[in-house]
Amino acid sequence: MSVKTKQRTTFDVFTRIERGDDLIHIGTVEAETAELAKVYAAYTYDEEDWVEMCVVDRAQLDWVRKPKGLFAGKGA
Repeated sequence: MSVKTKQRTTFDVFTRIERGDDLIHIGTVEAETAELAKVYAAYTYDEEDWVEMCVVDRAQLDWVRKPKGLFAGKGA
């Protein structure tokens, strides 16, 4: 009997401490669904009393400019 597991997706977590503050990236969570990502983010990043928090599927981010990896070679 095989157990089928769902693919986990990386979600970026963004928050604001107070209204009018910039939205900041505070980390990531991995989850099977967006609903689970919300739960994981709220539990993982509960050290502040955030006024707003959102999760975004990393695959949905459209980069305008993206730096190369820190350890990427000059030819990469």
